[in-house]
Amino acid sequence: MFGLFKKAKISKTEEEKRAESLPRTKKVQFEPLTIAEAEQQLEQDLRSVLDFTPVNYYATKNKYLLCTFYYEEDYSEVWFRFELRADDLPHGHTKTYRIDKLLMRDILRKFGQNINI
Repeated sequence: MFGLFKKAKISKTEEEKRAESLPRTKKVQFEPLTIAEAEQQLEQDLRSVLDFTPVNYYATKNKYLLCTFYYEEDYSEVWFRFELRADDLPHGHTKTYRIDKLLMRDILRKFGQNINI
């Protein structure tokens, strides 16, 4: 009877498991897009993320696109995933993409952050 109300566990893909096993994470926020729009642009070209508009989390907490980077300390392996958040609650996410450290550096530069590669 009580098992009816349990949430079904959603299995993670191998990419998600690998990304989440990496030791470091970093999060940045962008203007909100639907998950379908974001995935469509990323499928065409991963560098299209550079066209997304950065946003200050404290200025627009109500709705934003959260980008989470998962990476090794030496940036030899970098993964990222976008998650649409509204009122700090998740409302879907893209698949996890593997990128190179140069693209991560370029994305973070949009936020005024520089990493030494």
